[in-house]
Amino acid sequence: MPRPPAPTEGEKSTRERILDVALELFSTAGYEAVSLREIAERMNFTKAALYYHFSSKDDILLALHLRLHDLGRAGFDDLEADLARPERWPQLLDLVVNTMLANRSLFLFHIRNHSALERLHSHSHDADHADLQERFQRILTDETVPVELRVRLMCALGAIAGGFVLGGEVLAAVPDADLGRMLRAAVGDLMSPAAALAQPTRTS
Repeated sequence: MPRPPAPTEGEKSTRERILDVALELFSTAGYEAVSLREIAERMNFTKAALYYHFSSKDDILLALHLRLHDLGRAGFDDLEADLARPERWPQLLDLVVNTMLANRSLFLFHIRNHSALERLHSHSHDADHADLQERFQRILTDETVPVELRVRLMCALGAIAGGFVLGGEVLAAVPDADLGRMLRAAVGDLMSPAAALAQPTRTS
């Protein structure tokens, strides 16, 4: 089978477009109810052409799961880069909210297909989870940052995760703008009392 033409600049690859279609179908109908033929038909090509990019439906499921891991890594990269500057944390947390709002469908996909993802869980995923957990622990145990700030950061991240993961299904009908506003207010309440601690100490 010939290799498909490379996408032009700014255009998504065929592989990414397949994942976008699968994300929509898995989120609405459920992983078990969707066939590879349905995904191929939505892409307007044959099932055989789909196999050029993914060898099975489980491979598509795994690729969608790894999209969430990529989001997590990007968020930790931002936090670690500015860990020594807690005054930057409110802006970073706002960026986390924006990123999660832009990928809200991905969180709903994980919630609605939890059983299929649990079945797919493998050793390589365990390693990914362990890596993210270790990086998170490094942020929370950095003793150069006041413990109150670290606790508030942990709670703020928990509030954001709760809005998208724990409350993802319950809040699915809440518009993005409204959910973002409420989450930012909650994060602001958690971080504002510690703002003075985050300011660099001035010498007279």
